[in-house]
Amino acid sequence: MSKMKETALTIAGLASVLVAGQTVANAASTYTVQKGDTLSELANKFNLTVEDLVKTNKITDANMIFADQQIEVPTQEELNENALNTTAAASANSAASDAASLAMSEAVASMTAASEAAASSAAASEAVASSVAASEAAAAKAAESEATAASVQAQPVAQDTTVAEQVVPVAQQAAPAAAPAAGGSVYAQFIANGGTDALWQNIVIPESGGNPNAVSPNGYMGLGQTKEGWGTGDVATQTNGLVNYAVSRYGSVDGAVQFRTSNGWW
Repeated sequence: MSKMKETALTIAGLASVLVAGQTVANAASTYTVQKGDTLSELANKFNLTVEDLVKTNKITDANMIFADQQIEVPTQEELNENALNTTAAASANSAASDAASLAMSEAVASMTAASEAAASSAAASEAVASSVAASEAAAAKAAESEATAASVQAQPVAQDTTVAEQVVPVAQQAAPAAAPAAGGSVYAQFIANGGTDALWQNIVIPESGGNPNAVSPNGYMGLGQTKEGWGTGDVATQTNGLVNYAVSRYGSVDGAVQFRTSNGWW
């Protein structure tokens, strides 16, 4: 825009002021920057602030404008509308932040309830395991007593040698004691192959209930409920694998027990 044209616009603006009796405000919708112009001068010229021009034109550096650059000059109505939009956006952001905080609080409460439920389940499983172990011990004691009684009854009675014609008794053979189940109970085999009672009570029972053939809906197998190769096979294989896994991952069997007790999984 030439200096002559700019002068004409200025004169027209002054005439408008004289007629309306008020200061020129936003006389034009756009302005072409002239050499030597600054945003501060333009803001004063159009009865605006530097911030108004910066926001309206998305100017990144308020100290740098160029000759022939088109500057949009906002009206007061536009400024008021932008202020309302900014306030509405701030309110929306505040509401979204409050909703997010509420959702987080509810999630924390849900996780806390789940942890408490898991702890209760672990305590119940431990009580069941103790009852099973006591029953197995009582059964083993009863079998030992029956075997001892059978051995005593099998001893032959001494024969009277003073009779002329002695009847030679048929040799009596002691009834063999009932053979124990191969390898003993799962718990006994587990202990014999390096497992500990703490590992059995706090990991094996909560995970599989002491069943070496247990398979979960998600495909976890055996005493320790794993997808590793040691999750199948006999009790000795599973026990060795379970102990090695506890030591390699948690540093020790006690470390694995503490982790399972605290987190409900391992």
